[in-house]
Amino acid sequence: MPHADQVRNHARWRPGWRAGRTGYAWLLPLADQPGLRKLVNDYQYALRDLPGFDLVPLEWMHILVQEIGFTDEIGEARIEALLAAARPRLASVLPLTLAFHHAVVLPESLALPAEPQSTVLELRAAVREATAEAIGETPLPAEPEDVDKHVSLAHSTTDGPAIFAIATLSATAVEPTTAKVPSLSLVKLNRDHSCSEWETIAEVPLGA
Repeated sequence: MPHADQVRNHARWRPGWRAGRTGYAWLLPLADQPGLRKLVNDYQYALRDLPGFDLVPLEWMHILVQEIGFTDEIGEARIEALLAAARPRLASVLPLTLAFHHAVVLPESLALPAEPQSTVLELRAAVREATAEAIGETPLPAEPEDVDKHVSLAHSTTDGPAIFAIATLSATAVEPTTAKVPSLSLVKLNRDHSCSEWETIAEVPLGA
């Protein structure tokens, strides 16, 4: 995956979001992966003095698979229907083994792409179908142009050239790692701070 030439400030409200508002989402939490934690630590140590970026705390490492909708628009009664629709589809999806190699500069972040990217996209397709079935007439959030297939190391806090970030990442010696992910989490997400934070509502096992 090539580096972006420019970065832009990540700290802006997405459509519909505001302070204190929360939304439901499906994500893969990755904070419990020791190899990935070491890889992220190695990069973040090298990035500690690079201006213009906020490091993502290890406890919030994740891959966002699918946003569902705001909690003030989707009643809690829909949650059981959502889980009931997701379980049989995810039972046919094998637990994931994702590889992480070298970090790249994206337009709003420094990130570790998950490989194979197709694995994340296939999971997202299954989850999106189940979610659309469960929430009925409530439209799903539009698919972003760049579907989230990576773990963010740091978010950009300014607009400008990416040359110094590219140089720092390229000069950092790291060891690739793999992460085994056995389940998908349904969470209540907030974006009040510099990175996404969440409360886990339920976990749905893959391949069960």
